[in-house]
Amino acid sequence: MTADKNAKQNILVCLSPSPSNPRVIRTAAKLFNKRTDSFIALYVGSLNEDLSEDSQLRRNIAYAESCGAEVQIIESSDIVLTISEFARFTGATDLFIGYSVPSHIIQSRSIPEQLISALPETDIHIIPDTKASSYHLARRHSEAPVWNMKDFLLVIIIMAIATGISYWFDRSIYSNSNIITIYILAVLIASILSSHQIYGILASVFYILLINFLFIEPRFTFLFYDSSYIVTYFVSFLAALITGTLAVRLKDIARQAAENAYQGKVLLDTSDQMKKATGRQEIIRIACTQLGDLLKRPVVFFSPDDTSEDQEETEILRSVCEGKQQAGAYTGRFSQHPYRYLRIASDQTVYGVLRIDMKGRSFTEFENTLLLSIINEFILALNNEHTMQEKAAAEIQAEQERYRAGLLRSLSHDLRTPLTSIIGNTSNLISMGSSMEENDKQTIYEDIREDSFWLASQMENILSMSRLENNRYIQPSIENVEDVIQESLNHLDYRASEHTITFQRPEEALFAEMDSRLILQVLTNLINNAIKHTPAGSAITIRCTKEDGLIFISIADDGDGIPDGMKEHIFDLYYTGHRGLSETNRSMGIGLNLCAMILQAHGQKIEVLDNHPKGTIFRFSLKAKELQDERIQNTDC
Repeated sequence: MTADKNAKQNILVCLSPSPSNPRVIRTAAKLFNKRTDSFIALYVGSLNEDLSEDSQLRRNIAYAESCGAEVQIIESSDIVLTISEFARFTGATDLFIGYSVPSHIIQSRSIPEQLISALPETDIHIIPDTKASSYHLARRHSEAPVWNMKDFLLVIIIMAIATGISYWFDRSIYSNSNIITIYILAVLIASILSSHQIYGILASVFYILLINFLFIEPRFTFLFYDSSYIVTYFVSFLAALITGTLAVRLKDIARQAAENAYQGKVLLDTSDQMKKATGRQEIIRIACTQLGDLLKRPVVFFSPDDTSEDQEETEILRSVCEGKQQAGAYTGRFSQHPYRYLRIASDQTVYGVLRIDMKGRSFTEFENTLLLSIINEFILALNNEHTMQEKAAAEIQAEQERYRAGLLRSLSHDLRTPLTSIIGNTSNLISMGSSMEENDKQTIYEDIREDSFWLASQMENILSMSRLENNRYIQPSIENVEDVIQESLNHLDYRASEHTITFQRPEEALFAEMDSRLILQVLTNLINNAIKHTPAGSAITIRCTKEDGLIFISIADDGDGIPDGMKEHIFDLYYTGHRGLSETNRSMGIGLNLCAMILQAHGQKIEVLDNHPKGTIFRFSLKAKELQDERIQNTDC
């Protein structure tokens, strides 16, 4: 099988205090030097030991850094879980780890064998490590010390209570055989209530010593007459030890189940919140809030372009964004810093850096697992939001391309006819003007004027649509509605004189918030549309009224009206109805669409209604304003 030369490759090598660990690092570095995207060296264990300046682990870390590896240190007791979760989080494709024979009989499978099961999709390279120190991989560290006075006193009290009950049985009429059962029960209770398995073993030792000292002849000594008691002691001790061990195991299983359930609930809640989030900032807010609440530490998100007042922190942010997975406290880089910095990125996009206040201690095993899981959800949500933005941008781009293509088609089709007519008429005047009758010349002049006026009107519409398409923002101001309507009457079609155009002025001065240049375009289009689609002699009436804080402007005609089937499409781009492209009623289908776009930019709408007994009414609204109030507000400012 041939490997893909462009495939992404991330190398992860496991560090340990072993004297032969440099061999593992060196083997991984050979692959790194050939072709790779990232090279990370990971140490999982306790930070309280093995990190002194002259320790073997410190020398191994320095050697990994000299080979070009980014060193990461995680404090955890579950080696397999931490390595596997970190490998998934970083997208490791190759994992290098040393191998040594398990040092404990009860250790059924080695660390590499467990990692093979946990990471089926990762290529795991096991390097023979005969000199390896089994201490790092076999011993499970805990944050709290094993021995503590609280658990020790708890064992003493439980065994004292068991001794008191046994002494009562010994003096009563009941069988003394219950004494062994009472002590085994005490060992079980001590194992369940204490924090470590060692206290169950200690309770088992107390159990044998107390029975021998208090209830076996000769009493109050550790001697015994019957040698068969040795077997009895051994079997009883073994039973107590097994019972206590099982109790600890069950307690660990219950704790792990509770943690898993809690983790599942947290991840489900986080996932639900992020799915409902609208926008990148809300996703970031949810992630920081969830992590802050769970870790009980302040969490801050920095975008790739953000900087800090602290120059060193700015350097850390830039370094992490450029490719380092993490830095700061309890890592191999800038470890003196009180914060941990985590890179939030997908395969192609760097979204930013999370800064977590470590508060003087590293993450626990459970916190680290939960942190990696929530970060994965965070990255997934950002990826989805980024994909949606790209999709929306692509849709806008496609719409703009469709608009441009449609505009070009309309220009090439609809503008050709009047231009051809103008060219033909002017050619006739130039070549045969001297021999034409005056009436024929006048007809040609009128045709040229009509075609020129139509071209000018369409070009004005096209320019307005382009401005709106490229910049949806308008420049509103408070204008007198009557003045704008009166101005529109000065820009009408030359055939306006063939119609009766009436403007019913309002009884009071009406002011509205508008971009007067664009609203003038709306009025001109609507009035010219009525002139064009009604026969000569028709009446066109313009009205404006004020209702519920809005100014309504209507243009009514008494023409043939618009069929109901056309009304729902009348404002669509390039829709020309069933009129065709005749010389008298040619149309590009952009005038009414432009009107709708302008009113939408104003936050208002336009509608088409039937005029009774016949004809059509176009009506649109504008936000009413009081000029006096506006002047007062400007004065106050």
